[in-house]
Amino acid sequence: MVEPTTFTVRVPLRWGDMDAYGHVNNVTMFAILEEARVAVFGRPPSSGEDAPADQPRPAIDLFATFDPGVQALVAENHAKYRAVLPYRGVPARVEVRIEKVTPASLTIGYEVYDEATGTHCVSASTQLAFFDTRAGRLVRLSKTQREALAAYTQNHPTPNH
Repeated sequence: MVEPTTFTVRVPLRWGDMDAYGHVNNVTMFAILEEARVAVFGRPPSSGEDAPADQPRPAIDLFATFDPGVQALVAENHAKYRAVLPYRGVPARVEVRIEKVTPASLTIGYEVYDEATGTHCVSASTQLAFFDTRAGRLVRLSKTQREALAAYTQNHPTPNH
């Protein structure tokens, strides 16, 4: 069995991410996942200013393939907290992978680790849907987009739709 491609991202933790127990707050974990997702897939085309040309490019520049005005919407988030992630002043290691590609969505999986100890702290997933703000409707992934994304998944399935 071929394993899916995994991208490793180190997400800096902030002092304010810590809760009263000295752990990264469980709600903050979704912001950490978002930072890892943006590092791998880039920013949606209608979000903020363009990054300077000397900045690293995303591993999979998915949003460069969408028309302006298309946004990624989080349809679902799931997290299983396996161990606390203490605030240590070092980045968390987040392993990001594509779990599923459909004509209407993309599911991304994450594993979050304490970089200092290697402890596996969180397993999570996010399902994204895509929305065209100009047309006011959901956007399906094109066959070309689905095939490009499927190349990073386990067993490299190619969507038929």
